[in-house]
Amino acid sequence: GEMVNGKVGNVVFYQLNGETFVKTAQQRTSNSWTEAQQLHRKRFKEASGLWRKIKYSQIPGIWNLGAQKMNGYALFIKTNLPAFATDGSIIDVRMLQFSTGRLPLPQEFTAQRKVAGEPLITATWQNKSQPKGERLEDELMVICSTGDAYTDMMATTIRRKDLGGAFALPVINVPIKHVYLFFASSKRNEYSESVCFEV
Repeated sequence: GEMVNGKVGNVVFYQLNGETFVKTAQQRTSNSWTEAQQLHRKRFKEASGLWRKIKYSQIPGIWNLGAQKMNGYALFIKTNLPAFATDGSIIDVRMLQFSTGRLPLPQEFTAQRKVAGEPLITATWQNKSQPKGERLEDELMVICSTGDAYTDMMATTIRRKDLGGAFALPVINVPIKHVYLFFASSKRNEYSESVCFEV
């Protein structure tokens, strides 16, 4: 049958894992929100705004792969909400996650500009956990941040087995402040969490 979604009178229909559920809509007036709820809504609004900034990139696909019991959007919000203060500001950009998944991150992971102001970034790491087989072929991926905007995910051609390498930042007319680095399997069906580096 047809999938029903949305509100009918004071009843809400919603889908979860292909099944339809029904709940009674809460009757709320705008002034019945507690202060705590209003502050939570600000955080949620800003986290949702972050998703909207990356919505048309390849990044949501990573979250959809990583989400088991929920959708990618819900997992992204749940993961990133702690990075936002109650007034909606970002507490620390290093708390933001742009990738999720089960691939391991390497040890002693670092990234910095080779020369200040130049677009070349050098990343290094150690493989102390002795990854084998196809894990050695995992590729280093990068997402760049100007503070307000984010690039799409970009491949660097640097493999986990290389223990590091250099890659160029994209040329954009706003300075790039941070890079989010993570690993992707060669089939692009598995990812690691991302790590933020100030550059």
